Amino acid sequence: MLTPNHHSSTTLPSTEVAPALARRRVALACAGWPQPTLQDALLLTSELVTNAVRHGRGAIRLVIAISADVLHVEVSDENPEGLSTGHRPGPDALGGRGLFLVDSVADQWGCRPLADGSGKTVWFNLALS
Repeated sequence: MLTPNHHSSTTLPSTEVAPALARRRVALACAGWPQPTLQDALLLTSELVTNAVRHGRGAIRLVIAISADVLHVEVSDENPEGLSTGHRPGPDALGGRGLFLVDSVADQWGCRPLADGSGKTVWFNLALS
């Protein structure tokens, strides 16, 4: 069963374990959601946290908020440089598809600088369907 008005925030290590830790937290927050929607939420979370590990700096902040039937996830890091979607990678490329995937799966997503200019937050919204 979906827990309405859930809100949690945690700091993740900037290491290869961060995506798995973030997925666990999202899975707990979205317990009871239909499997296809839950899988989308886990995929999107993993993509954003992986980008923060690979391209960000410092600690990673994960915020999960559920109100009514919308999941809102934010991933912040201490690298103030914005995102670059660049060109879509070729079929043999090993990476570079994350933000294209986020763009195609999320209902909404974006990036904004932290208020103090010390980093950025990348976020997505996903509706319970």
